[in-house]
Amino acid sequence: MTFVKKEDAKKAEETLRNDFDSAAKQSITVRDAKALGFKNLDGSFFLISGDDKGVGKCKELIKEFVSDVKKKELEKAREDIRKEEDAAAEGMGGIFNI
Repeated sequence: MTFVKKEDAKKAEETLRNDFDSAAKQSITVRDAKALGFKNLDGSFFLISGDDKGVGKCKELIKEFVSDVKKKELEKAREDIRKEEDAAAEGMGGIFNI
């Protein structure tokens, strides 16, 4: 989980999108900080999941865009994103159980 300021978020996303070797094989979720309830942060959280080598490569690719935020904020963002993903998966399951 990393945080990227608003002015660098698009550049970081494009950097990851343009990497077909590593980033394309990872699960990358980007959420606006304000949408997650962080009123004091202007930017986006990047949650990158996958194999260790691929995640490491993605982090290396966007390291110049990453900004420091409190560990507590990163953990809360990770938890909120996971909850969103779980709720979405449950909703999709309900569609197929009709």
